[in-house]
Amino acid sequence: MDRQYFSNRAEAGVELAEALRNKLSPGAVAIGIPRGGVVVALEVARRLGALLDTLAVKKIGAPFNEELAVAAVTEEGDVAIEEEVASFYGLSRESIMAEAARHVEQLRRRGMLYRSGREPIDVSGKVVAVVDDGLATGTTMAAALMTLRRHRPARLIAAAPVASATAVSKIGQLADEVVCPYVEEEFYAVGEFYRDFSQVSDEVVVRALAGRL
Repeated sequence: MDRQYFSNRAEAGVELAEALRNKLSPGAVAIGIPRGGVVVALEVARRLGALLDTLAVKKIGAPFNEELAVAAVTEEGDVAIEEEVASFYGLSRESIMAEAARHVEQLRRRGMLYRSGREPIDVSGKVVAVVDDGLATGTTMAAALMTLRRHRPARLIAAAPVASATAVSKIGQLADEVVCPYVEEEFYAVGEFYRDFSQVSDEVVVRALAGRL
């Protein structure tokens, strides 16, 4: 069965912007999770007059299965752990936190690279939409929401063009609202919903955030 809903991330961003139209006003902040989420967030920001920013997040894969997320960590050190996956692989919370800590400095440097050296936008008191190109497990989104929540936004929205029902349920416990045009019970990979799901380069992220894309 053909499950492709979007030609590419830009088209997905246009559709997501429509879903967010009554929720984000000029002055709100769209934070794209790199790298693909930044391309989607760019379209949201353009159409709704929102500010565009990013937050570097890294998925930590399970042993011998890097595609299966056991945790995710942000550039500010917040860690979301998939407890069931960790238990299955016999991984302690301490070992996961130690592994996550090893990546924080690199993520900070990457975040600064993406923002061309500027500090992140102050989201305190603002409506914030955290945007990714899709949510399979929702682990990276969960970590991002943990970080943004600490900065006390007025409202924290998790947004993606497509997501698994499992991810939406999980993320709903961390966000004030989840906005997702397509929620799927059967979900194998985000890429199955895009005709073009080619990798996004760091250069594209930098250009998008600098307003040169």
